[in-house]
Amino acid sequence: MHSKYLNPKLYLTKLLRIMVTYLSPLISVFERKVFSHYSELALKHQPVFIIGAPRTGSTILYQVITNELDVLYIDNLACSLHRNIFFGVWLSRKIFKSKPHNNFMAEHGNTSKYGAHAPSECGSFWYRWMPKDRHFVDEGDISDKAIREIRQEITSIINYHDKPLVFKNLNAALRMRVLSKIFPKAKFIWIKRDPLYVSQSILKAREKVNVDICKWWSLMPENHDSLKKLTAVEQIVGQVYFVEQQIEKDKNMFSAANVLTLSYNELNEINLVLTRVHEFLGGDIKVRENSMRAPILIEEKNSYAGEVLSQLEDKISALDWNGYTS
Repeated sequence: MHSKYLNPKLYLTKLLRIMVTYLSPLISVFERKVFSHYSELALKHQPVFIIGAPRTGSTILYQVITNELDVLYIDNLACSLHRNIFFGVWLSRKIFKSKPHNNFMAEHGNTSKYGAHAPSECGSFWYRWMPKDRHFVDEGDISDKAIREIRQEITSIINYHDKPLVFKNLNAALRMRVLSKIFPKAKFIWIKRDPLYVSQSILKAREKVNVDICKWWSLMPENHDSLKKLTAVEQIVGQVYFVEQQIEKDKNMFSAANVLTLSYNELNEINLVLTRVHEFLGGDIKVRENSMRAPILIEEKNSYAGEVLSQLEDKISALDWNGYTS
């Protein structure tokens, strides 16, 4: 028998997905009757979005924050109920209480193999309203009805549990304009990394995931179609640059106090990072008991040499990474 059938975590996840398919309409009735009034109350805490270019350390940052601080997040159990996300988060809290997930494993952000309580990006929740063929979403690209529904679902979760809700879905970096309409006072944690090393990491990911390294991988900035016509190196450098340029522009739609910028290299001093994040989210947030400390060691090294490294360095140096001009 194939090993996957012996893995209880995968088996239970599959079983839950089948059950949810049939139970979702009943759960929706339960949600409306019991919890809907929480969506009409004033928001007790702002939602928090971890953003940045791919391969900047956003996943491990997400895992560390949700493991050590008693905040809300969508775990794999809740994500399996993405059409009934209030119920999903409620059920997860009933089962796991405030226990840490103690998971620091992922495959390019995907934690589905690592347990029901491991934090999930849960793109399926956002794709209920957002387009699937592109990541950049402007202010008028989704309906007022969609904006209202997103606001109500997230507000009800936050108000019922009286805790901030932390999201890590990098597409949010290209949806800040829409998010400003939904939650004008939302908070963002922007994690950045040296463009040379993040570009190399994306290239390595392309080599692992795709047969053709010119095939696009991960986050698509607004000018994605024109970038696709370039070489792999030009695509990747442009991808990082234009994602960060978009964030730099759109973060001005929010108060400066609501945007915390971190560096990938700072993760080596994870205690200091957690202190900054804790203060940013709110010092009254409790620290989880019995949480493991993430085994993080950052050592930036070149993954390439010769022509590839030279091409990356040339393309990066040709751009203004401080002013983010086009």
